[in-house]
Amino acid sequence: MTAFTRRALTDSDAPAFVALSAAIFDADGGGHRADEGDFRRFLHHPLAAPGFEDFQGVFDGDRLAATARVARRELAEPVHWMAAEGGVHPDYRGRGIGTRLLRRQEELASRIHEHYFAGHPLELSVRVTEHNEGARELFANEGYQPIRWSFEMRRPADTPVQETEPPVGLELETYTATACEELRTAFNEAFRDHWRALPMSAADWEHWINQEKVRHDLSFLLRDAANGEIAGFVVASLSVPELKATGVRDLHLNLVGTRREYRGRGVAAVLIAHAVRQSRELGLETVTLNVDAENPTGALGVYQRAGFECERKELHYAKDLMP
Repeated sequence: MTAFTRRALTDSDAPAFVALSAAIFDADGGGHRADEGDFRRFLHHPLAAPGFEDFQGVFDGDRLAATARVARRELAEPVHWMAAEGGVHPDYRGRGIGTRLLRRQEELASRIHEHYFAGHPLELSVRVTEHNEGARELFANEGYQPIRWSFEMRRPADTPVQETEPPVGLELETYTATACEELRTAFNEAFRDHWRALPMSAADWEHWINQEKVRHDLSFLLRDAANGEIAGFVVASLSVPELKATGVRDLHLNLVGTRREYRGRGVAAVLIAHAVRQSRELGLETVTLNVDAENPTGALGVYQRAGFECERKELHYAKDLMP
């Protein structure tokens, strides 16, 4: 990579990162199209590893050709599941940049892991859209094993949605910041039986739910009138920069959750239907969400009954770095 330079990314690199993300998204037919809010969230994440330069870019002169980020977890119970993220601009593929970056991410992940969780097992995971054959070949060649599928699902906002009333004893309300800690507690409980889920700390949760594109006015709770507890929730986002870039008016449902004792009562269906109706009133065109293909709560069926169809698939790979 003698023709390139590599350095830690800074706030001034946000526009270049967004342009790179868009080029990768278009070339690979999916994945995540990041905006500047995403970039700042990655750069200033509460779980960033100071001193390790865990978010870097590869530059061809002033042009950002590739990025690589390693994300640690807050706990190693029972394994420290770290994630490697990034991508190479289509113009620079086939030059070995991705291979070098992945190997560097493995080395960096090992050092970060030793700093925070020495003595625990370490696994590094990556993910890729199903049609990105180059990346899938790279991961296989580097010893990564496919372990899980996830689906991106979409429904038109203007198609009919079943009229649903909240279950008896549950009341619908719009999320406000005063419920931030309550919602974190509900989230941690609702998702504790999901694949590789770990509880989110207050700092991590506040950093996530207060990002620019999360729409509090389009996020909703169902609250138990008897005890005041949150029974279920939907948290949605709307990226204005992405809307300007693509022209697609899409509401993304980041989180749909139901606490265990309220499952089987149609909580998720009510919340989804309400979010879809609200998106339609705002003139949005589509509603999207992502789901683990093997979700243990039956979420995939709930979404299909709500009119969502699978649009793209992502494959997750993993490699044991410190068994």
